[in-house]
Amino acid sequence: MKRALLIIFSALLFSCDSGVEWRDKPYEVIWIDTGDNRTLNHEISENASIGRVEAEVIAVGSNDKYVVAKQRPIGGDSISYFYIDRKKDDKYLNGDEITQGPFSEARFFELKNELGLPEFSKEF
Repeated sequence: MKRALLIIFSALLFSCDSGVEWRDKPYEVIWIDTGDNRTLNHEISENASIGRVEAEVIAVGSNDKYVVAKQRPIGGDSISYFYIDRKKDDKYLNGDEITQGPFSEARFFELKNELGLPEFSKEF
């Protein structure tokens, strides 16, 4: 029985697939298992990162001061917008401590003009 559980666990562990679709260190958009499972993360080491915007991230952009993300929840159709102030972020903070949002499109574009948020440079 233990051997069967070990084989099943190993198969699940090694069958996971992942990839990085965008990177502007220390930020990256990664997916695990499927392409629609994209999240915006803050890289904390070569093989580890902490979440900033949950799936599904559908667009992202950055400049020297900010990182922006557009999100559509998996299985949903509403769109939300987020931004991160790079100077205030730290790898020891949780996403809800640093990520600003969700915002509506109208409010996000007001903030974009006020703060100088970047354009979305990559769409998924």
